[in-house]
Order: sequence, then C-alpha cells, then structure tokens
Amino acid sequence: MLYIERSNRINWPLMITHTHLYDDARRLVAAASSAGLNLRLLGGIAVFHLCPTARREGMQRSYKDIDFAGRADERVALQNLFTGQGYQPDREFNLLNGANRLIFRSTDGNRHVDVFLDQFRMCHTFDLRERLDLHPLTLAPTDLLLTKLQVVHATENDLRDMFALLSDLPLDDAPGAIDTAHIAHLAARDWGLYRTLTLSLDRLEQWAADRPAYGPYRLPDQIALLRHAIEARPKTMAWKMRARIGDRVRWYDVPEESG
Repeated sequence: MLYIERSNRINWPLMITHTHLYDDARRLVAAASSAGLNLRLLGGIAVFHLCPTARREGMQRSYKDIDFAGRADERVALQNLFTGQGYQPDREFNLLNGANRLIFRSTDGNRHVDVFLDQFRMCHTFDLRERLDLHPLTLAPTDLLLTKLQVVHATENDLRDMFALLSDLPLDDAPGAIDTAHIAHLAARDWGLYRTLTLSLDRLEQWAADRPAYGPYRLPDQIALLRHAIEARPKTMAWKMRARIGDRVRWYDVPEESG
C-alpha cells in the first residue's frame, strides 16, 4: 500500500501514545487485508494519516481510540481478527449492537476500538457498503469529511479534523479528493443532513476565522465551493416537504454512548 509505505518515512512530533494508536491502526488494517477482510480507518486517526495539517504544531489534537468501518457479512471474521490481535470484545455491547457495530478493548485497557458495520450511524446515517474500497487504508476523504460535518454539536477535535481535511485535500472527483458532487447528492435527498452540513460549515468558518492557513487550500474558498455545490443541487420533493417543517422538529439522531 503506497499510503502506508510513504507515511512510514515521516517523522511526526507526537506523544508516544498517539504514535502507538496510529501504528496499531495500520497493523490492524494490514492484518485484515491479509485475511481478505474489508476494514478501513475513520475518525481522527484517519485524518491524521491523510492530512499534514493535523500534525502541525498548533493543530495537533488528542486521540482516545481507533475507529473502523467494515462489512456486516464479515462480522464473525472481524471478531476473530481482533481477538487474535490482542483485543477483547465488549461482550454486552456487541451482543446488543453487533448487527451494525462492534467494540473491542486492548487487554491493558489503554486502547478502545469501534467498528461500524455497513453503515456509519451517529447524528446521521451513511451507507458505506459500496465505498469501503475507495481508499486502501482509510475511508475515502469525502466520507471522512461527512462523518465530521454530520456532528450536530461538534467538538474541538471535530473542528480540527474538518479544518485539516479542507485545508489539505482538493475538492474534486479524483481518487484521494473530496467529492463535492457526492456530498451535494446526499444533502439534496435529506433536508436534515442538509441542515446539519450547512450549520457545520458555518461553525467551522467562524472557528477558523482567526487561524493561520496551514495547507495548500484556503479554507474560506473550500467552504464556499462546497456550499455552492450543496445549494445548487436540485432538491427532491421529500426534501422540500421536510424543509417546510424546519427546526420545529429535531432533524438528527442523538448518538448513544458506547461506554
């Protein structure tokens, strides 16, 4: 994998715990690939892998766990993989939620792994079944950005990740870029997602207003282009009907705590 080999040559000034999380994440993806399983990184560690800005002084953030996406029909094989790699399943959580999500913890209790199966479900839901093979190590940048923009109450870490993605990656339909057409397509079918995405872009723009530019792309320009793509896309009738209700009814799900 080109991305993994290239990343090995970068000297990143991070605390040892962060380095261990990242190394473990790559090890687990490599083990899954060797076993013929589909496993991709998401969350902060995935952004850390793709974006130099996430590793710049002043933009570094804390990392508490490792998040993955996989396939539900590979659930049993993934469970065997993680236990074979030194992780213990959260048996109660997995029993209740194993159809769409699994949790594992390292034997020393220092690492927490969250695996989303087929779908990413938080404030909004995204079907990932046809998108797991778009990048060799992580979810496609488009999907990574969506998992951050869909957070209704974004944390400082979420904002840093969004900032890094939009500062470092082009808006294009090429591999490794952020596909604005795909984001606009999803937002045009779902007013609730549209509402959250636009609120998140507003919040990100305000948060980043006084911050220096790190990557090759100017954040205000990237946000403007993404907004234009979202607004220009023709909306479905269902979107228009839901828009009439607006904020009077909650338009997002409240994620459950994983413990």
